[in-house]
Amino acid sequence: MNQDPTPTDTDDDLALRQALRQNRAPAANSQALQQRVLAQWQQRHAQQPPPGQPTLLAAGPALLLGQTRRQRMARALVVLALGVALAAWWLRPDPTLNELLQPDVLSQMGMGEI
Repeated sequence: MNQDPTPTDTDDDLALRQALRQNRAPAANSQALQQRVLAQWQQRHAQQPPPGQPTLLAAGPALLLGQTRRQRMARALVVLALGVALAAWWLRPDPTLNELLQPDVLSQMGMGEI
């Protein structure tokens, strides 16, 4: 059973703690810092448009600038539908193969006539 001894307060630890307590920021400085942070937060959130308004994307493609989420989603669905239509056209079955798979042709092949 290996137990690590608990660290004890050394003179260095006590000196460090005392120095940190003495160098602590006064309440006036922390109050000023709190006010600056609150002012920055209010500025940042005051500049954001309300939900549903067109927004500019910071790092998006030029096609999506100034559009709402619904407009971007509609555009994506149109592109997806065009992609499916193109794939269906591109992958259409071969007419020659369809002709060979007709029941009369298959029966003739089964009888050895073709």
